[in-house]
Amino acid sequence: LIIHIWAFACPEPMSLSPSRGRDEQVNLINRRSLSSKNLSSQDSEYTVVRCCQMFAGVSTLVVLAFLLLKGSNELAKNFYEAPDRKAQNFLPPPPIERQGKKEAHGWVVVDDDSDDENEKKHYDNGYRWKWEGSTRYAAIQDAQPCYYEPVRDSKPGQDCFCQLAGNKACRSMPCQCPQGCSSDLTWRHHNTTTFKNFKYATGCQSQSSVALLTVPESHFENIRYLKTWCPKGAQSLLVEMFQKSLETFRDVVDKGPVRQCIHAAESVSVPWFHLHTICADGRIDGLPSSANIGWCSNMHSSSDAEPLAASVMVWAERLYGISGDTMPSSCSQMGCGIRGAAGRCSCHADCNGESQCCNDFSRICPT
Repeated sequence: LIIHIWAFACPEPMSLSPSRGRDEQVNLINRRSLSSKNLSSQDSEYTVVRCCQMFAGVSTLVVLAFLLLKGSNELAKNFYEAPDRKAQNFLPPPPIERQGKKEAHGWVVVDDDSDDENEKKHYDNGYRWKWEGSTRYAAIQDAQPCYYEPVRDSKPGQDCFCQLAGNKACRSMPCQCPQGCSSDLTWRHHNTTTFKNFKYATGCQSQSSVALLTVPESHFENIRYLKTWCPKGAQSLLVEMFQKSLETFRDVVDKGPVRQCIHAAESVSVPWFHLHTICADGRIDGLPSSANIGWCSNMHSSSDAEPLAASVMVWAERLYGISGDTMPSSCSQMGCGIRGAAGRCSCHADCNGESQCCNDFSRICPT
C-alpha cells in the first residue's frame, strides 16, 4: 500500500534517480551561468518534488496509524475475552468400546479458574483431567444393582433424599423434605428417582431455571462410595440416571440439551449420591468447577448416557483409584477415609466406634 502511494504521488519523471542526482550537482556547480529563466524553472521542479515527498510521508503515517489502531483494538478484545476462555477447558471423555470398535463422544466442560495453590499442586500430582490412554468399556447390560440402607445417625438432608429415593429404611418416616414429598414432585424409575430441587439454577439464557436431582434407591454417600461398593453395577446405574434425568427434564421442565453435574466426594452437601440436571448453560451449587470439585458435561440425547457414564467412572478412578471387579476388604484396596458398607470393614477414622476397622487400618491409615 505504501509503495502504491509513493508511485501515485511521485511518478517516475519527478523521482530523483542517481543519474539525476549527478546532473543536479553539475547544475549547482554551473548555477551562476544559468539564466534567470532556467533558475526559475528548476526551483519550480524542486518545489513539486518536496510537495510529492511530503504528501507520501503524510499518507504513510496515516496508514501506519490506522494499522496500529486496528491492532490495539484486536489486542484489547483478546485481553477482555481471555478470562472466559481460560475459565473453561474442553476435555474429551474416554472412548467407549463396543464389539471392538471405539466410539468418540462430545466435550466435557470443566471450569479451571481456581486460584488455590493447593488445588494447582493437587492437579500436578496427577488429578487433572488427563485422558491419554484412558479407555472405559460399555456398561454391563442388566447388571445386578447394589442395594444398601443408610446408617441411622443420619446427616442433614439425608433423610429427605432417603424418602424421595424410596429406600426401605425411610418409607415409614414422616416427610423430611422442605419441598415436600408429594408424588407430583418425584418421578420413579427402575432403580432411581428424579425429583425437583428446591434450589434453582443460575445463568440460564433460553431455558427454565428449574433444577432436578436424580438419586439411586440404594444409599451411597457419594461417587467414591458408589465406585467402591458397587464396582460391577455403578456404570449401569449411572446410565439409567443420565437417561431418566434427561427424559424427565424434557417432560416436565424444558426442551433441549441439559447440563449434568456430579460433586466429588469431598464436596457433597447431602451424603446421598445425586446427579444435578439443569439448563445447558447453567450453574448450581458451585458447579461446573475444577475436576477435584466436580464433574459436568452437556447432554443432548439418550445415546449420550453410556459414554457419559464411562466418563464419570474414569474421572472417579483418577481421583480415588482404579476400580476392581470385586468389593475391597482392606484399606490398601479401598483407601483411607471411607466407611464399610453392609457390615464390611471400614477405613474411616471413626471405625472403632461405628464398625470394625480393616486389619491394615492402623498401618495404612494412621491417625
